[in-house]
Amino acid sequence: MRKFTKFAAAAAAFTLAATSFGCSAPGAVTIGSGTKTALTVDGYDIRAGIFIYNELSAYDEAAYKISQKDGAYPSADDIENSRIDDLDASDWIQDKATEYCRQFVATEREFEKVNGSLTADDYTKIDEAVASAKEQDFLGDNGIGEQSIRDLYENNYKLKYLFDYYYGIDKQYGCSEQELKDYYKDNTARIKYLSISLSDSEGNKLEGDELREIEKKIDGYVNQINSVSGDEEKFKEFDKVKADYEEYQKKKQEEATSEAAAEDGSTTDTTVTTTAADDAWSNEDTTTTTTTTDPFANEVTLAKYTSTTAPVGEAVEVTTSEPSDAEKASTAFNDKVFNDLENYKAVRYDYDSATAYILIKADIEKRMTSDDLWSDEVKENTLNKRYSQDFQDMMKSLADTLSVNKNKKAYKRYAPFKLDLEQS
Repeated sequence: MRKFTKFAAAAAAFTLAATSFGCSAPGAVTIGSGTKTALTVDGYDIRAGIFIYNELSAYDEAAYKISQKDGAYPSADDIENSRIDDLDASDWIQDKATEYCRQFVATEREFEKVNGSLTADDYTKIDEAVASAKEQDFLGDNGIGEQSIRDLYENNYKLKYLFDYYYGIDKQYGCSEQELKDYYKDNTARIKYLSISLSDSEGNKLEGDELREIEKKIDGYVNQINSVSGDEEKFKEFDKVKADYEEYQKKKQEEATSEAAAEDGSTTDTTVTTTAADDAWSNEDTTTTTTTTDPFANEVTLAKYTSTTAPVGEAVEVTTSEPSDAEKASTAFNDKVFNDLENYKAVRYDYDSATAYILIKADIEKRMTSDDLWSDEVKENTLNKRYSQDFQDMMKSLADTLSVNKNKKAYKRYAPFKLDLEQS
């Protein structure tokens, strides 16, 4: 089992993946004298610990690429004996690590250029993250010291600073808050949904009277919601429908339990479970309200699928393989919500052959207040979604100009497959 994780990305949540950068700088040369410095980028000495960390990141990327191709997670031996993009795995990993180092220096140089500064709160979080990372023996065992860890964390916070500096609200390449609100409204839906199974407890599709009963109930629920006067009242009526269906399920389960007990002559305690909707269509940006005392109970916000949904600076892996049935159903559901569903009009939607949804969408702007759906966190996430690719392109153009001088001894000493890559 792999034990290495991109600790800096996990803690700072803002790592710019090196896959968004180009190849190593043309005309890169080699330097010598010891291995404390692995390479120099634009005159900036990269200590060995940072280079090793980037090798481990590149190793994880190599493993992912191979697993996508072969369908199984590869061992270290599998990776070592592989070729990636017409390169031996070791060369590919070190090339990627070099790119990561260029990205690191591009961030440092630009941060200096704009006279950037981190806050006391940033440094407190960095200290806490470094202390946590130091507990990972794996890092120390691979020669990644505390200063390298700290530099990596600080670099991530500097990267976030640069994004805010250039792409924040009313910044040079950003937009006004109203424009950001409009973008959010276009890419986020406020909905309620009820999942109704069209199969029995054994997974067999309903037929005959059982199917007609549930079909009649679905049509009745849709009509019940749409017959109510007032938009928000229709939205609230959904809660009554949901409660009625849950009670219906409860009775059906009690009847089934009683029949089973009568057949074998036993007495069985009845435990009632409520089938939750299949969340296969949801994504990271989906939030759910479940408490009955909440005025927005049973609502979810759904993010519109886009070609790039990763956080700022995080590379999006594009695959050409045929999507699975679950992926197709998820995409179709998202298209239905954003392209076909009218506000405050309940509809039936067949998610797949085994599940029908009752759906209704509401005006999301009614919840866009500072203490609800337009918090500082939501603003930040929306900026990230809107401008991540633009920011990556900007940083790539900066990194592409940086010269690279490699320390041949360090590259040999810290060859990726000499590192501690796996544990049993």
